[in-house]
Amino acid sequence: MTLDKRTVVLGVAAVAAVAAAATATAINHKSNGSKQRREVTAYIDAVNAIENQMHKPLARVMLAYRDFAAARSGSRQSVSELAAAAPTLVRLDRRLAALPAPPEAKKLRAGLVRLVGEQAAVTREVQRLAAFAPHYSAVLRSAHAASAQLGLALHAVKIPTAHVLRGTKSQILAAQSQYTAESNAAAAAQADAIDAYDRTITLVVGRLRKLQPPASLVPTYRAQLRSLRDAAAAGTRLANELRKPDRARVPALGRRFTIASREAGTLVVQRRAIAAIRAYNARARAISSSSADVERELARLQANLP
Repeated sequence: MTLDKRTVVLGVAAVAAVAAAATATAINHKSNGSKQRREVTAYIDAVNAIENQMHKPLARVMLAYRDFAAARSGSRQSVSELAAAAPTLVRLDRRLAALPAPPEAKKLRAGLVRLVGEQAAVTREVQRLAAFAPHYSAVLRSAHAASAQLGLALHAVKIPTAHVLRGTKSQILAAQSQYTAESNAAAAAQADAIDAYDRTITLVVGRLRKLQPPASLVPTYRAQLRSLRDAAAAGTRLANELRKPDRARVPALGRRFTIASREAGTLVVQRRAIAAIRAYNARARAISSSSADVERELARLQANLP
């Protein structure tokens, strides 16, 4: 299983939403405005000063992630830029949360804090995705290569065909002995090929365990890890059975091996992956929604403050 284009596009949409939300707010001054209007205006001026500092890191986030999406993998430069942008947004979020607001702007302040917090959270997730994706794809390419090599190795094994024996007793015994030797050799060759596959997959599993997936890819990552681990275990059991004189259980163990290798593509796993992507979508859409809430509250203050 690899990262699909849909996941990449979702990331771009999320960062675009972040950048679009980082716009300066304003409320018209009135020369004869009330004390409440002047206090709210002063608060918004302070907010603008903080939000203006977000423009550069947010622009860097969007450009870096667009480059990542276009290449379907994260370059070292884009990952580094995203890693630098995320803590910058966190610091700005804290400054905004610490900024006092007059009573009339309490609702506005709550909306701004929520908006910037969502911006920071999505940026962190995008950064984790950019860092995770290229390593994850590289590890899975190793697994796919091992699977392809196993297929070639198994296909190359010449399996003797059973047929009716005719001839003298000694001829029949000799033919049976030859058939048994060829069958054993074929089974051993198959077992060797599966063992080689298992060794590679064991290394792949070790590399996967070192990765830290973003929330949107946790179901996909866990399913892939479990599938590879189960496939390696099933392969070991199958290889051991192939080396036994009595190989009656080989067909059943072979089916289990096949099923284990396909676990990551089951309907249940796909549904979990879709649910995680939808949750990611919701987090991205929340930025636009929070931005709209802020704009509505600004309009309300503009219209109602004396």
